[in-house]
Amino acid sequence: MTQPGQRLREDAIRELAIRYGIPANPVEFAATAREAGEIANRIAGPSAIKLIADSVVHKSKAGGVLLNVPPAEAEPAVRRLFEAQRAKAVAVRGVTVEPMIEPGPEVVVGALHEPGFGPVVMAGSGGVDVETLGDVAFALAPLDAGSATALLDRTRIGAVLRNRFPRGFEQLVQLLLRVGGPDGLLLSEPVDQIDLNPVVIGKERITAVDARAVARDRPGARELPDPATAYEQLRPAVYPECLAVLGASADPAKMGNRAVRTAIEHGFRGPVYPVSRSAKEVHGRTAFASIAELPRGIDRAVLALPAALVPDALRELAAIGTRTAHVYTADTGDLAEAVAGTGLRVLGPNCIGHYSPHARMTMIGSSASSTEPGSIAFVSQSGTYAGDVVRRGKELGLRFSFVSSVGNCDDVSPAELLAFCAADPRTTLAAFYLEDDSDAGRFFALAERIEIPVVLFKGGRSTAGGAAAASHTGALASDPQLLRDAAAAAGVVLVENLDELLDTLLVAQHAPALTGIGLGLVGSGGGVAVVGTDTAGEHGLTVAPLSAATTDALARYDAPGSSLSNPVDIPIWSLYDETGPFTGALARALAADPAIDCLCAYLDLGTVYDIHSGAEAAALIRELTEQLCAADRAGVPLVLVLRSSFSAEQEELVRELRATAAGYGVPLLDSVERAIAALGRVGAANRFRAGSGER
Repeated sequence: MTQPGQRLREDAIRELAIRYGIPANPVEFAATAREAGEIANRIAGPSAIKLIADSVVHKSKAGGVLLNVPPAEAEPAVRRLFEAQRAKAVAVRGVTVEPMIEPGPEVVVGALHEPGFGPVVMAGSGGVDVETLGDVAFALAPLDAGSATALLDRTRIGAVLRNRFPRGFEQLVQLLLRVGGPDGLLLSEPVDQIDLNPVVIGKERITAVDARAVARDRPGARELPDPATAYEQLRPAVYPECLAVLGASADPAKMGNRAVRTAIEHGFRGPVYPVSRSAKEVHGRTAFASIAELPRGIDRAVLALPAALVPDALRELAAIGTRTAHVYTADTGDLAEAVAGTGLRVLGPNCIGHYSPHARMTMIGSSASSTEPGSIAFVSQSGTYAGDVVRRGKELGLRFSFVSSVGNCDDVSPAELLAFCAADPRTTLAAFYLEDDSDAGRFFALAERIEIPVVLFKGGRSTAGGAAAASHTGALASDPQLLRDAAAAAGVVLVENLDELLDTLLVAQHAPALTGIGLGLVGSGGGVAVVGTDTAGEHGLTVAPLSAATTDALARYDAPGSSLSNPVDIPIWSLYDETGPFTGALARALAADPAIDCLCAYLDLGTVYDIHSGAEAAALIRELTEQLCAADRAGVPLVLVLRSSFSAEQEELVRELRATAAGYGVPLLDSVERAIAALGRVGAANRFRAGSGER
C-alpha cells in the first residue's frame, strides 16, 4: 500500500489519470533491462524510456530519459542507463517504456494540496524548463469551465494555443476539469501532488507523456465559516457593551492600565471591570481581585497577563460565560486548545487591541483616534499597522466600523473575521493585513462569495509544505503568483504597502459605487499627464477621447501651451483670470462627458508659489481647490492631487485642504500615479462584485 508522502510509480499514476479520462500516453513498467526490451518489441516502433528512482525528481536533467529508442536497442540502452545511474549511487527501481508521439507545444498541468490555500491547480508552459520559464498560473479547486478557461488565459502559452491550436486549447480545459474539477482526480483520490509534464499539444489531440504524483491521506473537507454564525459569536468582541480587563494595573506604563484608560477616555458607554491582584482601583473603577468575582456573561475580556497565566484565565472566563476574549500577551503558545469545547471565542494572542468608534473604544491614544463612525473594517495581524491605520486614518478622514489587531489568530481565523464583516450591517468594505497563509484557501473562497469588497495587504509568503520538491507544481506554489491568482479569482484587491492600502480605502470611502473605466484627467503639467495615462492603462482604466460637445465646452479655456483633449492640460496661470478660477467649470464639463466615469485633477503648488507671494499663492490655491471640489459632477467621483514642493508652508496648506476636500466627498492623495492606481483598484473590485469582473 502506498504511504502518504510516497511518490507513486509513473505507470500507476498514468493508469489513474486514464481512469479519469485524462489523455495520457499508455506506459508499462520494467524492473529489468530484459523486460524493457520485451515491451519495446511489442510497441514495434520508437520508444521513450524513463528512469524510475525515488531520489530522482527531474529525470531529464539527471540523464534518465532516452528518446526515440528503436526496439532492438532498448535492452542494451536500459542496461547502460542502469549502470550509469548506479555508479552515481542512485537506487534504481526500473524504467517506464512508452511509444513516442509527434512533437508539439508542451504544457504543464499540475495540482496539489497546498497547506494554506488547500487544493490548487496550475497550468502553463511545460517541459524541462518549466520553473525557469515561470509561465504558469494558479487557481483554487474545484474548477469549473469558466475558471479553467481563465486559468489558461492568464498564461502566454494559453494565448498561443488559442490562436494556433484552438482544438488543443479546448481539450486542455477539459483536462483541467478532470484533474481539478469537483469530481476530478485531485479531490477524489488520495493524491497530494500531481504533475502532467509535458502535455504535448498535437494537431488532433493532446497527450500527457510524463506524470508524477505523491500520495496523501484523504483529508476532511474544510467548511467555510457561516457569516451569520460569525456575527453572532464575534459581535461582543467587535461592538462590546461591557468590558473586563485582566492584568489591570495602576502603573501607566503597563498594557493593563492602558486598556482601561483608553476605553474610559474614548467614551466607552458600558461598564469597565478591572481585574488586578495588586490595585484596588484603576482609573476610578473598582478593581476585582479575581475572575470569579466578575459578573457572568461579559461581552469582552482583555487579557494583559503573563503568558503562563493566559490558558487558565481563559478557562475561568469560559466557566463564567464570558463571550469573547482578546489576548494582548505574546508567547502564549496556541490558545485554541484552552477554549476548545467552550462558547468562548478568542482574538489574538500577541496584539495591541481594538478600535471602534461605534463602541467608543480604541487601542491607541484617544486624541489620535477619531470618534466619527464609518463603515470600513480593518483586521491586522500586525499591531503596528493596526495603529498606523487608526492614526493616519484620522488625519486622512477615513471612517471605520472597527480596526482590530488580531495577532496570531490561534482561535478566531481570518476567514471567520471576514465572515463577520460580510454579515456586519455597519461594514461595507473589509480590509486585512495578513502574514499567515494557513487560512488562505477558506479566506479566498469566502471572499469570492460575499457582497462587500475585500482589500488585502499581504506580508510574507510561506512555501508549499511537505513534499514540495517532489513536483514542479509544489516548487512553484511558493511563488507569489499563487497569491496573486487566488486574489484575482476571488475579486480581492491586493495592495503592496501601507500607502496603497490607505489610498484604496480613501477612494473606496468616497467612490463606493465606481465601476466604470473611463478616466478624465485634468491639471497643469504635460509630463504628469503622460505618466498618468500610462498608469491608467496599467490599472484597467482608459483615458478616453472626449465627445464633440465636451470639446466645444472646453474651447473657451484654450490658451498657449494647453491641450484640451483628454488629458486636459492647461498651464496653472491659465486656470484663472480676474474673474476667478476655471477649475470648477473644467471638472463639470469633463464629468458631463459620456465616456468619463471618474476624474483625477491635479494642481502644481510650487508653480503657484513661483508666481505669487506666499499668502497670495495660498489664497489662490484655496480658490482653485474649492472650485474643483464644489463643481457639480452629477455623481462622477473626483480624486484630487495637490503636488506640493514639500516646503513646510505648502505641506501645511495641503493638510488644511485635505479636510476641505473631504467635506465635499473628494479624497486628496499625494500623487497622480497613486490616485489613478487607487481608482483602478476600487473600480475593479466593484466590477467584480457587480458580476462583470474578470475571473
